[in-house]
Amino acid sequence: MSIQLGLINNLVVNEIAYEGAYLTDAQGNGEVFLKKEELPEGLSINQTLDVFVYEEQGNLTATTKTPIAQLGDFALLQVTSINKVGAFVDLGIGKELLVPFNEQKPKFELSRSYLVKLYLDKASQRLCGSSNLNKFVKQESDRIKKSQEVSIIVAGRTDLGFKVIVNNEFWGMIFTDQVFKPLFIGQKLQAYVAKVREDGKLDIRLSKPGVAGSSELSDVIYEKLVSENGVIHLGDKSDPVAIKKMFGCSKANFKRAIGHLFKEGKIDLAATKISLIK
Repeated sequence: MSIQLGLINNLVVNEIAYEGAYLTDAQGNGEVFLKKEELPEGLSINQTLDVFVYEEQGNLTATTKTPIAQLGDFALLQVTSINKVGAFVDLGIGKELLVPFNEQKPKFELSRSYLVKLYLDKASQRLCGSSNLNKFVKQESDRIKKSQEVSIIVAGRTDLGFKVIVNNEFWGMIFTDQVFKPLFIGQKLQAYVAKVREDGKLDIRLSKPGVAGSSELSDVIYEKLVSENGVIHLGDKSDPVAIKKMFGCSKANFKRAIGHLFKEGKIDLAATKISLIK
């Protein structure tokens, strides 16, 4: 396998010089330079290193620092400078990532953070970033199923709720009535598909659907009861805002979960109180 720009590569130390080390892939192909100040103590010829490969002044360069994101990833990155070719965002390795002006939607402002996709520019073969997310995210899913667990990245807020990128590939929506904890742009979470619409668009929820979700919430409530000496002043007549504040869930899900605990004989129920049966 050849050396891959924009990714962490496992490379072999081919030569150690005063200015640094030269690394190749396992077959001895290609060559990247690792600066002297990043050489691990006791480094030897033929030792392997995990390094991130980027381009510096037209040459492939390696770093042992871990980047915030790699080629193909979406990440929330902060703008560090802007010049005549575009904006530069912090990648966490001391080398900024270029986001060309024509890839900025909206136009970037200094010191602000934006969700960007890391891609390889075909013309220049340079690692770049883009906030024009519709170029990389599909509007309709062709292989996601209802109730499937998925990975999501929060991409933006709308009047309906939060737009999310599902499995790094498709757009999805978490509607406002399904948001029971703080969400922020760039946040990565595990979630579940509530519905696949006829047009292929995805409705996403943060909690597990059905019995599985109620059971999981029941465990959280039970642990809270134990930590609160067996009593919580919430019940099936309590204010939904108070329930959301304590457990980050809807009142309907809360009622299902405490109903599950009641049927198991673990709690007593009152209008605004639940208590452990000891």
